[in-house]
Amino acid sequence: MQEILKSKIDYINKIMNKIETNKRTSLVDILREEIDNLKKLNAEYKSVLDGKKVVHKEVENNKVRYFLKDGSTYVIKKNKYKYLYDNNTKVVTYEFENGQIERTLPCGIKEIRYPDGSITIRSDDKDYEVIKPTIK
Repeated sequence: MQEILKSKIDYINKIMNKIETNKRTSLVDILREEIDNLKKLNAEYKSVLDGKKVVHKEVENNKVRYFLKDGSTYVIKKNKYKYLYDNNTKVVTYEFENGQIERTLPCGIKEIRYPDGSITIRSDDKDYEVIKPTIK
């Protein structure tokens, strides 16, 4: 939260410096520039969102598989798990019924997040690190 606020304050300071250093810069010019930036961000967001649309779906006995426009695959196996293969990042993410989430990265590293907040990072069966949540 503090990082977000700091970035917003830095951005406001940047705009104020721009106004102070260049007396010809008007508030209207700054607003036009901001609107143009927002239009670009909106176009990027729409393209990302469009890539996540379902192209088609396959239903098997106890499993539903969704194929997304960007090449990703989302699978829901009833009462067991859900998984997403993200075609862009090549990351496989599983979500289990108990709340545990596992992400397998293309390099083989596995990140396991448990419902209690602890995280395990595994590079193989014997090499792993456990991060316990700090309670304040």
